[in-house]
Amino acid sequence: MLLDSKIHNLEVKGNFDYIFIGAGASSTLLLRSLESRGLLANKKIALVDSDDKTNNDKTYCFWTSMDESIAQDCQQFFSQSWSKISVNRQEPESLDHSRYVHIPSLSLYDECRRIMKEHDLSRMFTSVIDIHKAENGVQLKTTEGVFQANIVFDSRPPVFAPPAKNQVILWQTFIGHIISPAISYERLDCVDLMDFGIPQDGFTQFMYVLPLSNNRILVEMTRFGSEQITASVAEPVLSEYIQKRFGDYELIDTEKGSIPMSTAKIVRENMAGLIPIGGQSGAIKPSTGYAFKKMYQAAEHIAEQLVRKKQITPLKVESKRFQFYDRLLLMILFHQPNLGRQIFTMLFKKNKVFSVFRFLEGRTTILQDIRILLSLPFRPFLRVLRTELNVSIKGLLVPIFTLCLSILLLLIQTFASSYSSSIQLIIFSLGFLAVGLPHGAVDHLLESGIHTKGVKLSFLWKYIGISLAFLCLWYLSPNAALISFLAYSIWHFGQCDFREWSPGSSNAVKNILWGTILFGILLIGHQTETNTILSSLHTFKFLFSADQVSIGTSSILIFAFLWSIYERKAAFFLSVCMLSVGIFLPLLSAFSLYFIGQHSLNGWRHLKLGLHTTNKELFVKSLPFNLGAISLLLIFYWSSENILHVKNNAEITSKFFIFLSCISFPHIIWMHKFYKK
Repeated sequence: MLLDSKIHNLEVKGNFDYIFIGAGASSTLLLRSLESRGLLANKKIALVDSDDKTNNDKTYCFWTSMDESIAQDCQQFFSQSWSKISVNRQEPESLDHSRYVHIPSLSLYDECRRIMKEHDLSRMFTSVIDIHKAENGVQLKTTEGVFQANIVFDSRPPVFAPPAKNQVILWQTFIGHIISPAISYERLDCVDLMDFGIPQDGFTQFMYVLPLSNNRILVEMTRFGSEQITASVAEPVLSEYIQKRFGDYELIDTEKGSIPMSTAKIVRENMAGLIPIGGQSGAIKPSTGYAFKKMYQAAEHIAEQLVRKKQITPLKVESKRFQFYDRLLLMILFHQPNLGRQIFTMLFKKNKVFSVFRFLEGRTTILQDIRILLSLPFRPFLRVLRTELNVSIKGLLVPIFTLCLSILLLLIQTFASSYSSSIQLIIFSLGFLAVGLPHGAVDHLLESGIHTKGVKLSFLWKYIGISLAFLCLWYLSPNAALISFLAYSIWHFGQCDFREWSPGSSNAVKNILWGTILFGILLIGHQTETNTILSSLHTFKFLFSADQVSIGTSSILIFAFLWSIYERKAAFFLSVCMLSVGIFLPLLSAFSLYFIGQHSLNGWRHLKLGLHTTNKELFVKSLPFNLGAISLLLIFYWSSENILHVKNNAEITSKFFIFLSCISFPHIIWMHKFYKK
């Protein structure tokens, strides 16, 4: 459970360099990677887990070439390996130089205990209640007290956000018996995967048969489904299957477990020093449940970054292409589980096992993908592909609408110029009142992070104080105020846009680069109008020649188009298209199209999701500040004409610009805190 900020006053019982939440496979693999590089020396390290890890509670299986580093580094844990595989009782197929391997979890737990003993690591048998950002690291609130570390590696089970319409959450659950058959089993070099010769019961269900040493066999019933399998359901099926296939037997042991299968977003705290590992980092392959290889690769990746003293960044788990394949398959298994048997049977029957393994690991080319996909029944995939396309298109409705509106306004300006100004004024005024102003009128909710909380007086004083301070800067140094306004606007717009386009890959460099491109297109592309406003503000001006403006704007646009194509984000590409059209519209129209049609709508959606509320509730909460801002605008226009005697449109625009910059500054501060959370 993630923390609200109330544990920082509690006494810290222990300070560490690293704390590992969980003493399972991912923590053990990372400890081994750190140990092999000498990174455990002179470090104070603790492992936090309420389980003593003395039972063999799960099994890890995966395929690997014996030349791969994972095979060489982890071979000591292999309790068994097989050179052949049979799928759904088909003829066994050789893996050539590769092996399908079995690792009992207890061997990893024993390795963890060895490392702890040799390097004098601390072990705390307790549960984590809360996690909190400390001044120098991360604090954990546990049932035994509060502990702090520079870096915390978090391997708790993943928690998924509510899935989108093209996402589902399934469970891979399994219950297995380790048996000793009365008659010795002959086929010791072959593992049986996905034997569908059992009742499906409205799910995708199959058997694994893994011959172990000493005449022991692991026979495991597995279910892919929205409901987890229970012992009362699995036991009769297991008993009948074992009796029919192996005859009389002795039951040695039982194992069971469950693995989440989803492409939905994993909910985790974006906190410096808190590093997700294991399932928390997305290491579990959504469509198969395999995770061990990814955990190993992530451990090596993190250890290398620590050696090079780099900031720890997550290992890229899966390409977008294979995430797409996973989404389609999981939707079929969720909505039409009866088709699971047919799909997996055809997948292995019409393709070499080694090719399928490479495909499931995301190591195939597009041409190889096509060859494999063409071997599958296409109708189920077409049905779920329609859902996928509907979701994708829905996400593009706003940028498509904004682009179409910009083209429409350009056509009106070209062929009905006498009506153009009035139409644009009406459209943008309504847009500003409907979403432009409201998206910045709920900052009081960001103070508490809860949409049901009221307005704190301290918030009002801080908000007004920051706005007045920036107003003073305008009168003391217009140039400094303008540069500051451009700087924080560049950051804010870039942060908001990339949070929309790439929630998982947004970073400061991208934010600043996109914000700079955005303002470069708007301001340099409308240099004459920009300089008119800047003259009224008594600041510096842009002094580019007409050729420089043309070449510069074209170059920026070309770069923006290429970047959007590289990022493979359709909404990004459409945004650049809209800005390209906006060059031929007045500056205020071009800016309004972006500010209302893109920035404000995206920001509003982020607020709605982040505050867990509805459009109606959010709009009601924004009303007091909406009305306040509208009142200030009316006072501003009245005073401009009757007190300041401003008659020039450029001067009114410049005064409005100052007003907007003053109320935007605190808004951007609160939104930045919101996005960091």
